[in-house]
Amino acid sequence: MHIAFEAKRAFNNFTGLGNYSRFVISALKEHYPADQYSLFTPKTSKREEAALFYKENKDVTILPSGLWKVGSMKSGWRSRKIGKLAVKQKADVFHGLSNELPSGLNSKTKKIVTIHDLIFLRYPDFYPFLDRKIYKRKFKSACKRADQIIAISEQTKEDIVEFLGIDSSKINVIYQGVHPIYKQDLKTRRLLYLLDQYSLHQPYFLYVGSIEDRKNAKDLVQAFKLVLDQVKHDLLLLIVGKKTDYQREVEKEIKRLKLDQSVRIYNNIPFTELPYLYKGAVASVYPSSFEGFGIPVLESLAVGTSVVTGKQSAMKEAGGKQALYADPKNHEELASQMVRLADDNEFNEQMLIGLEEHLAKFSSEKIAGDIMKLYQK
Repeated sequence: MHIAFEAKRAFNNFTGLGNYSRFVISALKEHYPADQYSLFTPKTSKREEAALFYKENKDVTILPSGLWKVGSMKSGWRSRKIGKLAVKQKADVFHGLSNELPSGLNSKTKKIVTIHDLIFLRYPDFYPFLDRKIYKRKFKSACKRADQIIAISEQTKEDIVEFLGIDSSKINVIYQGVHPIYKQDLKTRRLLYLLDQYSLHQPYFLYVGSIEDRKNAKDLVQAFKLVLDQVKHDLLLLIVGKKTDYQREVEKEIKRLKLDQSVRIYNNIPFTELPYLYKGAVASVYPSSFEGFGIPVLESLAVGTSVVTGKQSAMKEAGGKQALYADPKNHEELASQMVRLADDNEFNEQMLIGLEEHLAKFSSEKIAGDIMKLYQK
């Protein structure tokens, strides 16, 4: 079978959409090496991770040529040209990995699109009006044109039906997995070195994710103040993620609560160090109000660290019975769950019973197999 991918994010995005795209392509190539693959991208980033991914897939990567390489023409190549190129290559399946499908695909090439979330419709106040209109048009068009749709969670499937009016019979829930870096053997020596480098000489909670309103870092700081009032030993809170305007609100709250010595914000932690920071934490905390999936929950569990997360949306799919849940806006409830993990080592360990069975649902073999079955269907 010949599978073509719209793979721009795989080569140029280093958060959710990019991680998903690289994971899917690598998993399929690993478990189904006999099939033929084509990766269409208008450009490739020079960042180390993208350069490595390109090196591994150079022989199957298609970039624009001629005038299509010039400036804004690259965008036109992505939306209008790659569909025709895939048809010319006689691709059996075209998979749009990040919410979109190009024009130019005919009925002989079966079309699949992955939809990650519709947060811009559920929480419109967080997005500019024009962006919402463009996203909705693109997503709805892709869903209508696709022969089959992949939703990365049951929550996203429900949202596709509710907000886009798509028949549920063509929507398939296939989860995403974590980057292989979270499955490596984490060396104790390296962990201790990093803890010393970051002056982490006391137990700490870890938040990983963009520092934005929907993910409630400010509420986490307020809950952490309550945690400190309830535990006898010193604790730190590490907030790690991409800086946004909302970070200023978080910083003001830290100062107002006089937590300057207890809460730290890091915006540029190297990707390779994140698994170790997860591993060294008492627990991770991901108090997002809504997610299409909630990959930080799974990243934490993948390295064997307990997690407290929000009650709503797909977080329960990612966390299962191995996570604790709280309403992020209920600071007492959030603090209570954090205190349970900080004060009771035995309870903390019991939370992880059955973890291997839970993580098996998100393995590269399972996900690649589910996607391949859909291609064959």
